[in-house]
Amino acid sequence: MKVVVLFESRTGNTEKAAEYIAAALERVGAQVILAPAAWPPLDDLAEADLVFIGTWVDGAIVAGHRPGGMSVLRRLPMLWDIPVGAFMTYAIHAGRADRRFARFLERDKGADVVATAMFNRSRLPLGIPEFVADAIANSGLPLPESSTEDAAAG
Repeated sequence: MKVVVLFESRTGNTEKAAEYIAAALERVGAQVILAPAAWPPLDDLAEADLVFIGTWVDGAIVAGHRPGGMSVLRRLPMLWDIPVGAFMTYAIHAGRADRRFARFLERDKGADVVATAMFNRSRLPLGIPEFVADAIANSGLPLPESSTEDAAAG
């Protein structure tokens, strides 16, 4: 299974979440390419079985939550029905920014969003293994053989 993990990060928190996601994917035997959303590896995206895209939550502490870094994310290529796990990092309150982000990916980029997650930047990597497992399961992709062999042996 080939997976691309893209991130848009202002302070490094979303990049850190992306690194945890990449590590979780490698643990299940996926071939992972990790890259900033500003420089997506186009050939790898075209061959990807699954893509994870992350950004941060922007807005006021209690209202106006939205995906940050949209100027970069709008420049991503079309993802024509590629299964996508959308994730966001936040500091205090995230509102419903994940819904807005998923809607953007589906409507504007043609993605098939199979999982979404919000990660509190001070609690990373809490929830990342579950998010990765959900995205893989919801994508309909089989786990890589090395992962299923490890599970059978364990």
